[in-house]
Amino acid sequence: MVMPTKIKSNVQLLVEGNDQRNFFEGFCQHLPLSHIEIHDFGGVAELRKFLAAFRMTPGFQSVTNLGIIRDAEQDATSAFQSVQSALRNADLDAPDLPRKPSAGKPSTIVLILPEDDKSGMLESLLCKTFVNEPVNTCIDAFFKCVKAQAKVNIKRPEKARVHAYLSTKEDPHLSVGVAAKRGYWNLNHDSFSYIRDFLAKLTS
Repeated sequence: MVMPTKIKSNVQLLVEGNDQRNFFEGFCQHLPLSHIEIHDFGGVAELRKFLAAFRMTPGFQSVTNLGIIRDAEQDATSAFQSVQSALRNADLDAPDLPRKPSAGKPSTIVLILPEDDKSGMLESLLCKTFVNEPVNTCIDAFFKCVKAQAKVNIKRPEKARVHAYLSTKEDPHLSVGVAAKRGYWNLNHDSFSYIRDFLAKLTS
């Protein structure tokens, strides 16, 4: 978690981790949306502390729109309620529902990945973008082999599948976020409709 020294845009987006920051910078460049300033608030346990300090950052008074994105992990409802609690703790208006802007100033809006009521994470959406590609069949075969022959139980299969997919690219060592900036993900895919809807509301 790195706190900004000054806020430069009236539209702010806070995301979970440096990988998400790189991904959403790439996504905003793709759309393009150049006036969104994106910050990494760290892990989910750090959001409360980050928001309390963030609202004291020089320039915050000019912020009109504040977005927050985090992974659902096991429970999308709990994830959203956690963000609501962190906002209220920082004396900021909290929206009633995901992807629904609040009426306060600044107006806040929250996106829980992969979708409003589903468990998972950013990688859950990324897996959908290559499910119909021939390489997905190869990835299926690889993980079946690993399970059957090596007796390895993959604990985070969606993250593992994403990295298996990236291993087929020119620069296989790239992180998920940097891969977005390199054009390795199909950012026009229907699976990202929730993200596009969220960003449209954030910037309206």
